[in-house]
Amino acid sequence: MGELKNFRDFMEQKVKEYYSLPCNKFGAGGDFFTAPELDSVFGETVAHFLVPFLKEMERPLLVELGAGRGLMARDILSYYRKNFPSVFSKLRYAIYEISPYLREVQKKILSEFDKVTWVDEIPTTEGIILSNEFFDALPVHVVQEDKELFIKNTEEVWLPLKNKKIKDFLEKMNYTNLKQRIEIPLDALEFLSKISKSLRSGFHLAIDYGYTSAEMYRFPQGTLTAYKKHKVKNDIYSCAGTADISAMVNFSALMEYGKEFGLRTVFLKSQRDFLMSNGYFIKVLKSLAGQENPSAVERLSRLKTMLISMGDRFKVLFQCKEL
Repeated sequence: MGELKNFRDFMEQKVKEYYSLPCNKFGAGGDFFTAPELDSVFGETVAHFLVPFLKEMERPLLVELGAGRGLMARDILSYYRKNFPSVFSKLRYAIYEISPYLREVQKKILSEFDKVTWVDEIPTTEGIILSNEFFDALPVHVVQEDKELFIKNTEEVWLPLKNKKIKDFLEKMNYTNLKQRIEIPLDALEFLSKISKSLRSGFHLAIDYGYTSAEMYRFPQGTLTAYKKHKVKNDIYSCAGTADISAMVNFSALMEYGKEFGLRTVFLKSQRDFLMSNGYFIKVLKSLAGQENPSAVERLSRLKTMLISMGDRFKVLFQCKEL
């Protein structure tokens, strides 16, 4: 007889198992692509966007949550070292990473930078906390109407909803009358609270694929997905622990609860709008478009993937810690 557990606990266990596997999960040889894996311009664009905020801080700390292989960190630090040495000299960089395997991968890729440290908890600081595809991997509860999803022997079991925190969330977000399947991101909201408490002053930048409350109707069966070798697996239970299981991020919830936690939303943009509003990205895009050599054409194709394939699915949330 298998143990009965809610979907949140099941997902937490399987995501930890997956990210602890000693194998590559990113890029062409892995299970999925992230924007930093496509081209260095993504991390450089993020770095360029953050420059004016970092210049105002005396000794800023950049904290990256779930840094993958460490490519975005490498590209951000390389960009500052080359273009803004005054920012680079005073900047500290910390990575919050729960996977021992990925920590080792990151340490190798970032070995040229002596200012990078790894942390088990987000330090209290003045600075910027940023992430790319972090919140989507946090476990979620799953509900539909007045029932919550539980798992037993990879079979779905729906039981009456009793969790008060979930009920409070549904009421706060005006979801109580929705008939569709909904993911409840209590872990993401708890982490958002930690982010706010850690920032004495500064900003939170989250980039992820997700939706707002106004877009929920597009996902009547919810947004849970499993990726294996760049293919969507229809049965997430059969591949759990060996595939990337994630849920799209509810950005409306991050903004609504963020207000309670002292995080004011500066903007929420699509990834396309974020990139196209950045002078550095436009400069690189125009430069590549004017070249005909194979390398430039290939890079231009990767940038178009960021803008078109990922442009609307991914959103960029920028929040400021209110004192």
